Amino acid sequence: MPAQPAAPSTPINRQRIAIIGSGIAGLSAAWLLSRDHDVTLYERAAKPGMGIYSVDIPWADKSTSIDIPLRVFTPAYYPSLLRLYRDAGVRTETTDHAAAYADADNRLFFHYGNLQLGKRSLSFPKLLNGPLLAQHLNLFNTLQQHKHSPDTDQQSFGSFLQQHSLDNDYCRQILLPALATVCTCDYDDVLAYPADILINYLTCGVMKDGLMRASGGVDEVVAQLLESNVSLRTATAIDHIEEDNHGVRVCSGAQTAVFDRVVIATQPHHASQILSKLPSAQSRCQQLQQIPVVESRMQLHTDTSLLPASLMPLAPVSYFLPGDENRPEATVDLAKAIGHLRNGPAILQVWNPLRAANPSSVLADVTFSRPLVTLQSRQAVRELRRQDASQRILLTGSYLCDGIPLLDGAVESSLRVAHLIGSSRAW
Repeated sequence: MPAQPAAPSTPINRQRIAIIGSGIAGLSAAWLLSRDHDVTLYERAAKPGMGIYSVDIPWADKSTSIDIPLRVFTPAYYPSLLRLYRDAGVRTETTDHAAAYADADNRLFFHYGNLQLGKRSLSFPKLLNGPLLAQHLNLFNTLQQHKHSPDTDQQSFGSFLQQHSLDNDYCRQILLPALATVCTCDYDDVLAYPADILINYLTCGVMKDGLMRASGGVDEVVAQLLESNVSLRTATAIDHIEEDNHGVRVCSGAQTAVFDRVVIATQPHHASQILSKLPSAQSRCQQLQQIPVVESRMQLHTDTSLLPASLMPLAPVSYFLPGDENRPEATVDLAKAIGHLRNGPAILQVWNPLRAANPSSVLADVTFSRPLVTLQSRQAVRELRRQDASQRILLTGSYLCDGIPLLDGAVESSLRVAHLIGSSRAW
């Protein structure tokens, strides 16, 4: 990950700041800035964005909140998020990331487990498939050899796989389903990613460091990042912003408010809409529109009949791979992945459900959007990242990182904004 800018050496001038959007980018920006500035956080939903899709379910004679989607991270790829959680007092825990793969007939054909050894996680095959395991080792050997190759940032991941003659069956059965789930997109979208981004992710230590999550889920993250001195305005959709000599005017219907600075912490297509009436922002609008955004569907249910019978006592993560689909169906059994739910009945969180669950078992069904990275959009992102301290309107979001647009990219982006505005909390 890129090094962070140096902290400002001059005294911090207290300002009125509006942050639009309360996902992890907006929440981290609010936490970083609220000690030194007067912060108002706008959210169009009824509650802060990280928990917008969370649901409460009965559990052990009480109610428990389930995050949708489940947020997990690996320390090596999420250093900024981990530092933010530590500084803000968000508790973390390790989570089992063992995975199993089933074919179109729901038959298990590959399964790996992981053994937690202190802070390290040792992954190992539990259902041995010799050819796939050999290709897996070949892939990681190839990735390590080209990790620092200068030409991979000008090459798509699909081109890289073809150039090095990596086995098509392995890619379609193991590699692409896993990456499509991480990036929440189609296989074709994965293949269009800049090669260096996915090579960096795959070689950063996911299989050695394992996965972690916030112990209390997004409820704890929101509670720790959203301090009492932040003015939270939920159910407030921002139509557009205006800029004049008095400051930046935030407009929501007939209501307006004036601030010294505005930080837009939304998805890129929403940021473009908010900026659309500003003549001075037309170049940024065009760049934002070059960033592709795709929709994903996620379902929460308890219908275990959709799992392979042989998988029931095994892995928390399973992939169902019908041969003609361009995305996998990826299922996480939360009772195996979340500490306080362990040893309880299965609760299945399914990304891209391809099979119909029993309607009576469905607890939630949501759609959300995520940005992608292509060789073409990367140049637009690099232009958008060239923000400076003189600008009164700043952007933050996972799409502004030079990697997969995940939680860490959002925090890293908010750190850059905090340095530009002035923050005693930014590291």
